[in-house]
Amino acid sequence: LVHGVLTNAALISYAGTSVARDFVEAPSQMLENWVWQKESLALFAKHYETDEVIPDELLNKMLAAKYVNSGTKALQQIFYGVLDFTLHGEFDPDGEKTTTDVVSSLQNEITFYPYQEGTHREAAFGHLNGYGAAYYGYMWSEVYAQDMFSIFEEKGVMNKKQGMRYRTIILEKGGEEDPLSLVKEFLGREPNSDAFLRNMGLED
Repeated sequence: LVHGVLTNAALISYAGTSVARDFVEAPSQMLENWVWQKESLALFAKHYETDEVIPDELLNKMLAAKYVNSGTKALQQIFYGVLDFTLHGEFDPDGEKTTTDVVSSLQNEITFYPYQEGTHREAAFGHLNGYGAAYYGYMWSEVYAQDMFSIFEEKGVMNKKQGMRYRTIILEKGGEEDPLSLVKEFLGREPNSDAFLRNMGLED
């Protein structure tokens, strides 16, 4: 929504979320970080009767639980990405293997939990059609998202100057320019995965 509302792209085909598929989730994923920050939570996370701001004790418990099963979640996303690539690439719909055979094999290879017969997970994978061999973009976008948010961690999560830079460089441009070039411009450097790994609870 924010990406669409703030666009300044000249053509609708480049406006808002009309960006590269492996970048489209980055702005929304980056915004998710503000619900973990004390400064931004204090603006709205208040008791409905007393107007008391969310207590530090509760916030600390939330933060402690943030990384629970982060590795399992990451493997789940990797599984979906590889499944998407496989079914749109090497899979032969006229061959002997079924889509369920592919799901079973990949789930057992990539995740911590074995495939349960009769579950047909591919039938519940909604992005399999809409994303068409681009589901990997969710994790790819998150690397960009966390790296861009690291600027706000460094300079202040409510920093208006950085917020306007982000709006002007990233959101307003839409798909008019290469996303990697825009990210480099915003960061002032090459992007990396350090913040992404920290966000999963993996320290340097």
